[in-house]
Amino acid sequence: MARAEARRAPDPGVVRRLGELLRARTRLQMRPRNMEIIERVAERRAAERGAPVGAYLEHVILSHDTAELESFIAEITVGETHFFRGPPQFEALRNEIVPSLLHKRRKERVLTALSAGCATGEEAYSLAIVLREAAMNDGFRVEVTGIDLNPRALQKAESARYSAWSLRDVPEVVRRMYFRTEGETWHLSEDVRRLVRFRRFGLTEGPLVNVFPKGFDLILCQNVLYYLEPEARPEVIASLAAALAPGGILMFGPVDHAGDVPGCRAVHVGEVVVHERFGPVSVPPSSPRGRRYARLSIPPVPLPELRMEAAAAPPVAPAAPPPPSPEPAPEVPAPAAAPSLASAFAHADAGNLENALAELEALLEEEPEEPRAHLLEGLLLVELGGFEAALDAFRRCVYLDPSMMLAHAGAAVAGLRLGRPDLVERHAARLRALTVARGKGVDAPIEGWDGMTVGRLLRLFRDTEIQ
Repeated sequence: MARAEARRAPDPGVVRRLGELLRARTRLQMRPRNMEIIERVAERRAAERGAPVGAYLEHVILSHDTAELESFIAEITVGETHFFRGPPQFEALRNEIVPSLLHKRRKERVLTALSAGCATGEEAYSLAIVLREAAMNDGFRVEVTGIDLNPRALQKAESARYSAWSLRDVPEVVRRMYFRTEGETWHLSEDVRRLVRFRRFGLTEGPLVNVFPKGFDLILCQNVLYYLEPEARPEVIASLAAALAPGGILMFGPVDHAGDVPGCRAVHVGEVVVHERFGPVSVPPSSPRGRRYARLSIPPVPLPELRMEAAAAPPVAPAAPPPPSPEPAPEVPAPAAAPSLASAFAHADAGNLENALAELEALLEEEPEEPRAHLLEGLLLVELGGFEAALDAFRRCVYLDPSMMLAHAGAAVAGLRLGRPDLVERHAARLRALTVARGKGVDAPIEGWDGMTVGRLLRLFRDTEIQ
């Protein structure tokens, strides 16, 4: 009987209670998929102990069992990452940011960096490689620190052993220089490993300066804020800014929408916006996140029609008539439908662009790393004439999926409208490279843009005068 009960699905209310306890500990948003993970882990952990899942959950909730809570935290904070994730970010680091920091620190001869939310370590080691290559001829000492809430991820980071999937954006020459293979495992070289140390620390656990009082010259915090409660984000941003040494640089991921950073000035480096510390930092009050599109009032600008195919939204069945009753039945509001890409496309196809954008905003709160949602957001903003916002959306898309040709095309179009020939050429070059990599010619179609080929689009850019 106990074995059968252990296999029974846990009570949703108890799962929600555990989710609330985990939220209070981590300040992570408990989205529906997090609750599914919690339920799955609870069933597995209870079965391992031969206990009824309900009794197991009650024990964890009532006792605040730290070891058990860590198991749930480890599962809900597993992050997707790989080496040199985000080519524009690392291009900016190599070409401008790191050389500038080396110049600023030429007297100290030490360069320090933090990978905040480092997960399994790929970002921290990528930083170490970039800093080592830039500083090796100048006698600098390089120190990189990786912090994360997930102890299981940090154990993998310490091992510095990875699959080929983690190296998918690493050029062959870099692989040969910094890795050796053992079967299907890639081992990072000791020359890079010794530059990096890891420490368990959650960004919402307190000010970083209390743990790292000397500060950092460079902090990367890529695609972490999106997973936190909105009320926690300003506190974390201020904590990161305060942990910068004077003149230090803070870089967020394109999915994060950091906004203003206290004590810092925003600096554009190519496609990337970074934040340079120049003054004191004060913690801003938390405020509800408003709609990003409320102030969009630029009139539409005619452009080639950018289209993307998606499965049509499923038809909604007509409501059945209520059964006859002597008294009217009380009205029960229908549950709100979960935001979906198909629904956003349906709104867009019907011409309801603002509704489509609102649907995408809700969807991206749930699934911030869905590249097609960022792509559609960019296409809609192009139609509304919000080219700067569209460019940001396309950048987020290609950060998440660099092979998305339509996003590169959209970014080039936005750059054209903004009078930015550097952006046009950069994304046109990536379109050419993708075409070559796929073994196709200039007549290859750009998927999702009816009738447009790579060659035709490149000719459009070449023949158009940029004001």
